[in-house]
Amino acid sequence: YKMRCMQCGARNRVPADRVGSGAKCGQCCSPLKTDELFTPQPVMVTDADFESQVLKSPLPVLLFAWAPWCSTCGAVSPIIEQFASESKGRVRVGKLNIDANPNLANRFSIMSVPFLFIFDHGELKESLPGTLQKHELMLKMAHYV
Repeated sequence: YKMRCMQCGARNRVPADRVGSGAKCGQCCSPLKTDELFTPQPVMVTDADFESQVLKSPLPVLLFAWAPWCSTCGAVSPIIEQFASESKGRVRVGKLNIDANPNLANRFSIMSVPFLFIFDHGELKESLPGTLQKHELMLKMAHYV
């Protein structure tokens, strides 16, 4: 597994036998939150927990902005769910309902859905309007893993 240290930002490779048993950052020796590798996905992201779920994630984050009234979002949702299941432990996948979370919709100027965001180490790296196929998501996220 690979994950970022949330203290110094260093990327760390965590062997499977060290997950859950006190893995530490190779650079600053801070404990790594390896339990975050097994958070059920996709994670529902809200205005209240955006910082902890996305900005403070030790994994790169693919955030899917959607709305209940959007038929395209409904069609894309299974692709996002499948990608989330296949990338567990490498990428955190979040879903953001823009109707229920207007502060984030305003903060990122989301004018249409579906919309994808890629975050790494607390920074917005890419904004992608529209949809991508699963293989395109894998290619996009490979750069951050």
